[in-house]
Amino acid sequence: MTAVTVQVWQVAVRDVAAAVVAARLTARRLRRSPVVSFAKVLGTASDDFVPTAATPRRWAALTCWREAPDPRLTRWWAQHAEEAATLSLRPLHSTGSWDGHRPFDVHLHPWDGPVLALTRSTVRPTKAVRFYRAVPAVAAELRAAGGCRVAFGIGEAPVLRQGTVSIWDSTAAMRTFAYAAPQHTRVVAATPTANWYAEELFARFALLDAQGTIDGASVT
Repeated sequence: MTAVTVQVWQVAVRDVAAAVVAARLTARRLRRSPVVSFAKVLGTASDDFVPTAATPRRWAALTCWREAPDPRLTRWWAQHAEEAATLSLRPLHSTGSWDGHRPFDVHLHPWDGPVLALTRSTVRPTKAVRFYRAVPAVAAELRAAGGCRVAFGIGEAPVLRQGTVSIWDSTAAMRTFAYAAPQHTRVVAATPTANWYAEELFARFALLDAQGTIDGASVT
């Protein structure tokens, strides 16, 4: 793997139905490409991070590239997006798995610049109600956190296959939230006994380059 990208697109209301089809076709095209080692095309949600906060106009793709990114594989989105952002990343830390894979090759390098944090999980059906009861308080803390530039939810399927993306000014800012926000630390501490997840992953990336906007907010 030579690069990881997160691409975010927002389409017009008239293109939402076409985007649902394009998401499936794009995912298939990416996964079949010899220059791609791992890819997900994801629905998104607002920074409320609950299923009712789904944003059907906005979509995201996470791609691990063996070679330089090939823009032809996401051409439909470039042609139809009203707003777009491209984030170029280098994995700094990753724990857990995604569909049984450990997709990110982590190479430790000093980094004091902006970072992107990615969480994703498969929530156990019997734990979903309790899990989502805990989300609003944590989401409110994140919205108020210093140093968080942009945050939004991601999802592969309604309710049970979900996650978050957040961009931070620095690792220090991200860690201040992670370890000092009371509701967040309470939920993290409860996770082993609550047994919410059938599978989970957390990854942190160096944000090497950022172009565009998400919901009107600059990602640079």
